[in-house]
Amino acid sequence: MKFLVHSLLLVAFAALAGAAWVAHRPAAVPQAGEPAKRPRDVLDELKQAAIKRSAVFEISEQELNLHVARVLGSSTRPPLDRWTRFSRLAVALRPEVLEATLVWDIGGAERTVSLRFQAARGEEAFQVELVGGSYGRLNVPRGLLRPLQPLLTQLGMVFGEEIRALFQMNQVRVAQGRLVLDPRFP
Repeated sequence: MKFLVHSLLLVAFAALAGAAWVAHRPAAVPQAGEPAKRPRDVLDELKQAAIKRSAVFEISEQELNLHVARVLGSSTRPPLDRWTRFSRLAVALRPEVLEATLVWDIGGAERTVSLRFQAARGEEAFQVELVGGSYGRLNVPRGLLRPLQPLLTQLGMVFGEEIRALFQMNQVRVAQGRLVLDPRFP
C-alpha cells in the first residue's frame, strides 16, 4: 500500500513539474512587422467609418499590431523593475477568435501569457467573452486566467477610445489575419 501511495505521489509530482516546464516555455508571438512609410491611423479611420457608415472597413493583423505597439507604453514599479519588464502585446486574428499575447522579459528570459477572446453582437451591445488562454504553452481554462483581471482592466483603460469606436460598428467579425468591421445599418 505504501508503495502505491508513493508511486501516485511521484506521478503527481512529475505531472506538476511537466506543467510548470510547459508554462515557462514562451509561446510563439507574431511580430508587428515593418511599419509603412506613413502608418495608418487606425483610431481616426475607425471614427470616420463610424460617422460615414458607408462601407465595410478592414484592419489587417499587422496594422493592428503596429497600432498597439504605438499606443501601448509600459513601466514596472519598484522593486520589480530590477527583474522584470513588460515587452509587448501582440495580437493574432483567427476565424472568430482574437488572441492577445502579452510578453514580459523576466530575468533575461521571455515569458508569455495568451488570452483568447470572442466578440458577438447582442440585441443591445457587443458581448466580448474570454474563452481561454495559456501561460506560456500551457493551455488553461478561462477560470485560471482570473489573476490577470487587473491587467485586463488597465488595458481596457489604455485602449478605451479604440474600444468605444470599435463597438460603434454594427458588425465586428474576426477573420483569418484581419478584422472586418461593418458600420452600415442593417
